[in-house]
Amino acid sequence: MPEYLRALLYVLIISAPALYIAGKIAVPLIGEAEFKLWRNCWVIATCATFLSRSFFDFAAALAIMSLYIHRNSKQPVLLYVILMFVAPCVPIGVGIPGVFNRIIDLDPPRLLAVVILLPIAIRLWREHDNRELRGPDVLVIAFFVYISLLALRLGDLNSILRVVPGYFLDILLPYFVFSRSLRSALEINQVLLAFVVAALPLAAIGFFEIWRNWRIYYVVVLQWDVVLITVYLFRDGFLRAATTSVESIAFGFLCMTAGGCLLALRTPKSLGLWRYAALGVLMIGLLSSVSRGPWLGFALCAMVLLLTNLRVSLKLLVGMIPGIATLIFLHPPFIDRFTNLLPFVGSADKGSETYRSRLFENSIIVIERYPLFGSDTFVREPEMQTMIQGQGIVDVVNTYLQISLHYGLIGLLLFAVFFGVLAVKLGALFWTSKSDIVSYEGVLALLAAMLFTIATTSSVSIIPYIYWPFSGLCAALLRRGAGMEWEFSPMAKAGMKSMGTGLPYPVMQTSVEIKKMRVLGSRQ
Repeated sequence: MPEYLRALLYVLIISAPALYIAGKIAVPLIGEAEFKLWRNCWVIATCATFLSRSFFDFAAALAIMSLYIHRNSKQPVLLYVILMFVAPCVPIGVGIPGVFNRIIDLDPPRLLAVVILLPIAIRLWREHDNRELRGPDVLVIAFFVYISLLALRLGDLNSILRVVPGYFLDILLPYFVFSRSLRSALEINQVLLAFVVAALPLAAIGFFEIWRNWRIYYVVVLQWDVVLITVYLFRDGFLRAATTSVESIAFGFLCMTAGGCLLALRTPKSLGLWRYAALGVLMIGLLSSVSRGPWLGFALCAMVLLLTNLRVSLKLLVGMIPGIATLIFLHPPFIDRFTNLLPFVGSADKGSETYRSRLFENSIIVIERYPLFGSDTFVREPEMQTMIQGQGIVDVVNTYLQISLHYGLIGLLLFAVFFGVLAVKLGALFWTSKSDIVSYEGVLALLAAMLFTIATTSSVSIIPYIYWPFSGLCAALLRRGAGMEWEFSPMAKAGMKSMGTGLPYPVMQTSVEIKKMRVLGSRQ
């Protein structure tokens, strides 16, 4: 059997239980018919990924599928999330033979932005209310315009035409669509659910990769004729799983995001043990990445949620005491292995910490040399040349340094102020408006986790394709504010349930009668 067929068979078998769990947590929010559409599109796109002989074969299959999605899905924007991680996130140069050899670099998320988000954006733009700008909108537009103007320093038209449309597809388009298309608490929760469903099968596949020491999607990368600098990456003897993210830390970022979305998710009926099963699969995937930045990011997300729910936190802490005492008493061998992987505590891969420290010191020197606008050739500076790794690259493992070096302190200021405004306004909304139908604190906690984690990695692979749409979700929450409604069918009645995301507050008056929410660790 050819390797690509064997890999496809393994992927379908491993993902089946994860998709079953996904169905159990998805149906209460989207209905059985819509979930079947999600599942079938994911399976068909996965088959197209392995059976396509080139990226363009895959692109054609995805374009045809998008026509079906626009005709049959209740909310096509959710299929953008579901399919965004289905194939390896590697850039493929696309051009016009004989005219421009390379107009733009396409990867699966950018391709989906063209075939799914762009038609939605055109429809949304026709509505006058969607053209009104607010604070976060102005900031994200300013950042886009600023980095687009800096692209002029590339000199040749071909490079400018390649870079600027990419900025539009990566930043402005997903932000606009998500900030305008999400108009109810139901739709906010559906997007959170979509991230969970998209990540669940990949989390299971990630565990298979670390167990079998096999990058199962690498055969697709070979078929698409892409050369990777590093195919297999190990830490303390463990293969760092990556699945379709290609980069292990990006895979960890995806699992961290999905775990945070699951904690923030609120549904019309209890998910019971299925929520814990889904969280367990995602945590296995997160651990399989062996990426400490996302580990700490998820810990920060959980900590913020616990600090906003002290009563629940105390109950969870008391409930964990017997388990912690048992682990201390038995002291199984895996505890020492896991502790050795932890940053600042363990001794595994100390060179990574040293590299990050040197990178920061050398980057500051280069930033002082090009403070305002940065430099598109910063890697040629002598201080950065000393940071070249064995793969022959300078790995800028910090998004904030990456932005400062490339776009200067003005670019960093616009980026930081944009996300800072979102975080501050979400915090104010949570403080002043308690809601049972949407978790302001859960979204804020996940945003904080993302902003922390990107300080431990550059914005590679799928990472920016996650935090830019998520910023649009945050902006949608702020646009609707405390007046956001659930928007179930008029006769629907449901009790909202959450997991560690808040105490029972008085339910907001909406067009739907909603019973009091039951929270993990409390009784009704």
